[in-house]
Formats: sequence, C-alpha cells, structure tokens
Amino acid sequence: MADYREIHDSESEYSSDNAFSESEDEEIQTLPYQFEPIVRLDEGNSNNQADVIENEEPERSGNTNWCECENCRAMDTDRESICCNEIDSVKLKIEQYKEETATELSCITRHPGFQSVCLDRYVLETAYYQYRQQYGEVEHTNNERQRYVAYRQLARWCWGYLGKEVRVVLPSCAVNLIRSTFPSDVYKGFSDA
Repeated sequence: MADYREIHDSESEYSSDNAFSESEDEEIQTLPYQFEPIVRLDEGNSNNQADVIENEEPERSGNTNWCECENCRAMDTDRESICCNEIDSVKLKIEQYKEETATELSCITRHPGFQSVCLDRYVLETAYYQYRQQYGEVEHTNNERQRYVAYRQLARWCWGYLGKEVRVVLPSCAVNLIRSTFPSDVYKGFSDA
C-alpha cells in the first residue's frame, strides 16, 4: 500500500493538468455551524448560558392574519395558530381532492372526507370502540369523547400512523369546527405527549 506522501507528491507533479490547482484547493473550505440558530449571551446571567433569539414573526395568537383558508379562528397560543394550508400533510389532502375532482377547495373543513371522517357521530363511535379496545375507557362526557376521537381521526386521515405518544398540531379551522360540533365549557388546547 502506497504511503500518503508518495501519492500526494505524485499528484502534485500533474497539478497543471488537474481542474483544481493547489491554490484553488486552498480556497475550498468547510463552513461549520452555518445552519445553527443565532445566539447571544445573556450578560446578566453569571452562568453565561446562551439564549436563542426568537423568530421575528409577528404574534399569531389572538388574531387570524396568518389564515389562508378564511375559516380559522383566533387561538390561545402561537403554536395552535396554524392554517390547514400551512401543514404539508393536510395541504396534500386538499391537493389530492382538487386533482381528483377538478374543483377548487381552499380548506380541509370543506373536504367531503372531513365531514364523514371527523364529524359523523357513528364513524366516531366506531373509531372510539377501536380506541377503547386498544387503550381502555376514556372517562369524559360524550361531547369531550367525540371531540377527542375526532382529533385522532383527523390526524390518522392526514398523517397516517404517527406512533405512540407522537402528537401533531391540528389546523385551527378543523379544531374549531370540531369544537363547534361537539361543544364543551372548557377546552384544553394542544399539549405535548
């Protein structure tokens, strides 16, 4: 096996024939950390821990300026304030329907599948039996249980199988239509597993 120096020396003899000369090779360099978030040191903190600078996006909670489908409502948190047209998996369902039927559709709640998968009481009842068999009884009022299963149905319909304790934020328009169909005095909102 040839030594590295021998190979390197023999290649340097032919550097004029190569597309890159040694001086051009020196200009090519790796730029580490170029995709890392910008940080600043908190001068008041004696531990000098870095704080990530937040995105400069305007606040989403409390308004619907971010809505593209015109069916969203103001949500309590920025994280929950998301339109169906901003979520790739949900937008894919909308696009598939448009291609299949050649009709315009701007919101997942207007999709005919949404009505049957997420709002039909009998479909939700059947889906709950499957849930109960796998995970056990849910001790809630009927509307709370229907709402919970409707959220699960929407996630299953748009994302398929997510895995145990994997959660996704559902679009505001869908959450609010499910809430108005199965009302309650108190709503929990999105929480991580």
